[in-house]
Amino acid sequence: MNPSQVRELAKSFEIGGHTLEHVAIDTLPDAEALAQLSGSREWIEQLTGTRCRVFCFPGGKFRSRQLPLVRQAGYEAVRTVELLSTANPRRIDGLCVIPTTVQAFPHAATAYARNALKRFSASAVFRLGSVLLSRDWARLAKVLFLQTKDRGGVFHLWGHSWEIAEQEQWKVLEDFLVFAGEHLKSARCVTNGDLCAEYAESPRKNTAPAFEGENPRAACPIEKIWEKEVS
Repeated sequence: MNPSQVRELAKSFEIGGHTLEHVAIDTLPDAEALAQLSGSREWIEQLTGTRCRVFCFPGGKFRSRQLPLVRQAGYEAVRTVELLSTANPRRIDGLCVIPTTVQAFPHAATAYARNALKRFSASAVFRLGSVLLSRDWARLAKVLFLQTKDRGGVFHLWGHSWEIAEQEQWKVLEDFLVFAGEHLKSARCVTNGDLCAEYAESPRKNTAPAFEGENPRAACPIEKIWEKEVS
C-alpha cells in the first residue's frame, strides 16, 4: 500500500504497530527491540495523523520481560495470538494484553493444541472436540461467536490477507461476516484500542468466564450448542 492508501484506511480502521521491518522481537536485544517498537508507532502516527495505541508481535513471539518495553514505546495495548479465548483483556505491567478467539485459517486440531498448551488451557481444545477436527474455522467461529453473545466476553477474529487469498477463504470470510452482522443488534463492535480503554475504566464490566466459568452451558458439548443455534 502506498501512503495515501494507508491514510485512507486509517479513516475507517484502527491501524496498529507491527515493527518497522517485521522482525521477531523475541530475538532482539532490548535497545533494538525498543527502536523497532517506537519507530513503528511514530511512523504510523506521522503518516495517518492518528494515535497508534496497539501493537502486535510479528509471529506472536515475545518474551514476557519485553512487555514493559512495549509500554515504554508508547503503546497502551498489545494483541497476542492466544487462540480460543473469549476472555476480557488483562492488564500486565501497565499494558492491556488482548487474547484472540479464531484465526481465519483452516488450522489442524494439533495447531490449536500446541497454542493451548503454551498457555496451559488445553481444556478449551478438549471441549471443542470435533469442531476443531473439521478444520472449518468459520464453523468454529460461529460456535464461539454465539457462545460469547450468550455468556459475555470478547470475540476476536483475525487473519492475514495473503493467507486468506492463498487458502481461498475470502468467500468463507464474507459469509461469516454476514452471519456476525445479523447478530450485531445485541453486540458491539469496538477497536482494540477502545476495548482496552473501556476495560481500564471498568475492568469488571462485561466480565466473561470464557471456557473456565461457572455458567451451566460451559459443560454442554459444543456440538449441542451448534445444533441448537447454528444449524
